[in-house]
Amino acid sequence: MPGGVVPMSAPTTPRVWLAAGVAEKPAPTDAPVVRDDLMHLWFPGEDGLWHTADGRHHADWTELHSRFDLVEVTR
Repeated sequence: MPGGVVPMSAPTTPRVWLAAGVAEKPAPTDAPVVRDDLMHLWFPGEDGLWHTADGRHHADWTELHSRFDLVEVTR
């Protein structure tokens, strides 16, 4: 690179949301797939809820955020 400058790229580190008290927390606008601290994957649905892969569990963002530490699953 000219002048030894290395261009900055977009961050590749997954986002993390630590469990918080029950309160209205806005969901991320890009509705990411997340993994909770029990290793369940949660997928955003068209109904505004997140669902586990097996479809047995569903929750809105406020419930997920208040019950679990969440890590974004990047592809």
